[in-house]
Amino acid sequence: MSRPFVVNQNTYLVHAARSSGAYPQLAADWFAHTADPTPFFTWLAAPLLAIVGPGSLPALNALLGAACLGALVLAAEALLPDDAPRAPRWVVACALAAAWLAGPRSQIGFAGVADQHVIRNFLQPANFGVLLLVGLALLLRGRPRAGAAIAALSAVLHPTYIPSVLLVVGAALALDRDAPWRQRAVPAALTGAVLAPPLLWTATRFAPSDAATFHAAQKILADDRIPHHTSPQLWFGGEAVVCALIVAAALLLVRRSGKLLLGAYAAVCVLGTLAAVVVPGLYTLRLAFPWRISTWLVPLSTAVLFTALLGRPMRRPARRVLPCIVGAVWVIAMVIAVRQGLHRMRPRAEPGVALAREAQRLGSAADVIVSPPSWEHLRLNAPAAIFADWKSHPYADREVLEWDRRVGLLSALYAGEGPLSCGALSPILASAPAPRWVIVPEGASLPCAGVELAAQGADGSLYRVLGEPPPR
Repeated sequence: MSRPFVVNQNTYLVHAARSSGAYPQLAADWFAHTADPTPFFTWLAAPLLAIVGPGSLPALNALLGAACLGALVLAAEALLPDDAPRAPRWVVACALAAAWLAGPRSQIGFAGVADQHVIRNFLQPANFGVLLLVGLALLLRGRPRAGAAIAALSAVLHPTYIPSVLLVVGAALALDRDAPWRQRAVPAALTGAVLAPPLLWTATRFAPSDAATFHAAQKILADDRIPHHTSPQLWFGGEAVVCALIVAAALLLVRRSGKLLLGAYAAVCVLGTLAAVVVPGLYTLRLAFPWRISTWLVPLSTAVLFTALLGRPMRRPARRVLPCIVGAVWVIAMVIAVRQGLHRMRPRAEPGVALAREAQRLGSAADVIVSPPSWEHLRLNAPAAIFADWKSHPYADREVLEWDRRVGLLSALYAGEGPLSCGALSPILASAPAPRWVIVPEGASLPCAGVELAAQGADGSLYRVLGEPPPR
C-alpha cells in the first residue's frame, strides 16, 4: 500500500523528503537534486517529515484552512459599509465552510481561474497564500505592520505570490491617505525586508544561462507542460466567467474604499490576462501568473457576498432560525469532509509501487528505476529514485531542457502497446545516474539483450538491467 502523497505533493515535497533524511531512496533521484523553487517551504516541511512523518501534513493544512476562513470573514466584514446589514461572524464562517467543503470538486467561488487555488485539501506551497488573506485582513483592520509582514510571508513560501503581495500591500497603503507617510513607510519597508530572501534566491538560482536556453525552457513550460495554467485561451471558460461575476457582485456591495481596493486587484488580473492573450510570446509574464490574484480575490468576494446576503435575513424574524439552519448545514458539511479526508488518507494500491519496492529488495534502495512517465507517484509513495516523470519538472532553464529530454525518451520507450523498443531504452541507460531497473506495464514486455525478467505483478513486470542493450 502507498503512502498518502497525492497530486502536487509528488512534486513540491520531493526536495523536502530528500532533505529530511527519512527517504534515502531519493539520494540517486535526478529531480530531487534540481534547483528547489520553494526552498523555504522545503525547510518547513522537511523537519515535519523527519520527526512526525506524512501524517503531520494534513494537520498543518487544517490550520491553514481555519486561518483562511477567519481571514475571509474579517476581511469581508471590513470591506462592507458600516451601516450594511451583516451576519454574525460564526454564521458566515460556518456558511463558508459548508459551501467550501461540500461544494463541487471545482470549488466554484473558492478557487481562482486557471485551475489555481489558495487552499486545497492537501498541503502544498500555494496553500500558504492564506497568509496573504490574513495579512489583508490585518491591513484592513488597522494593523499595517503585522499585515504587511504576514502577507509577505506567503511569497516566502511560494514565490509566485510576490506580485500579489506587492499589489495587496501597495494598494492598501496607497488608499490609506489619512495616514502620514512615515506610518506607511514602515509596513512598506517590512514588506521589502521579508520579500528579499525569496527574491534573492530566485534571482540567483533561476537566472538565465543564456537568452536562447532561457527562452527554450520557458516555451517548454508555458506551451507544453503547464498550458492549463499559463494560456488564457485554454482556461478561460464558464468557470472563469462565474469568477468574474462573483467579483463584480462583491464590488457592488463594498464601501467606496473597498471598491477602489477590489477594483485595483481585479484590474491588474484582467490587464495581465489580456496582455498574455494579445502577446502569447511573453513567456515571462505567462509564467508569472498575473491571474493568480484570482485565487484569493474570488474567495474574498464570495465572503463579501455571504456576509452581506446572510445579514439581510438576520434583521427579520428569521434571525433565530437562520443560525440553526447554517449550523445544521455546517455539521453535514463537516461529516462529508471528514469522510472524504479519511478516504483520501486510506492506504491504497497504486500502479508500480509494489514492483518498485521489489526492485529495492532485490537490489539497492537507491537504485534508479525507469517507469512510465505518468507514474509520478512512485517517487514518494514507494518511495524510489525514478528516471523522470511528466508531472514533476524543474524550473532552472538547463534543467528544464534535461527534463524535457528525459520525458521525451520515456514517451518514446512506452509509446504504443506490445514489446518496448530496445533502441529507445539505450539512451535512457546511458544517462547518469544509470538506471538499474525497468518497470514494464501490464500487457507489454522488454525482449532485449542485457536485461532479465526479475519479477511480475498485477500491474506489470520488473526487469533488471544487466548491461546496456544493443539497438534493436
